[in-house]
Amino acid sequence: MIGGALYVALIYLQPGQQDALRRYENLALPVFRRHGGRFERILSPAPVAGTPADPEAPDEIHLLRFETAEGLDAVRRDPEMRALAPLRREIVRQALLLRVEDVPLEGYFRPG
Repeated sequence: MIGGALYVALIYLQPGQQDALRRYENLALPVFRRHGGRFERILSPAPVAGTPADPEAPDEIHLLRFETAEGLDAVRRDPEMRALAPLRREIVRQALLLRVEDVPLEGYFRPG
């Protein structure tokens, strides 16, 4: 199992801000790296055939990992990240951040 602090971020964008989010993420990435953070995955909700799109679904889901539990707080205090806050507010309508833990699958499911 990989150590550190793991987070899931549900990102809800202002309309038409997908490209702006990419620019913001490219500006924020060096700050994350400086504090031991990285994007492990970026997921996009996919439509299910024959089902209307869920209007409550986030635009993106990010899986973030920091080397230490203090990494996220360090990013939030970083002056460079604080300077990006107005841009983030223009792009992101809402974000929900959850600290999560890996659950080992061995022994999780009962045989049979």
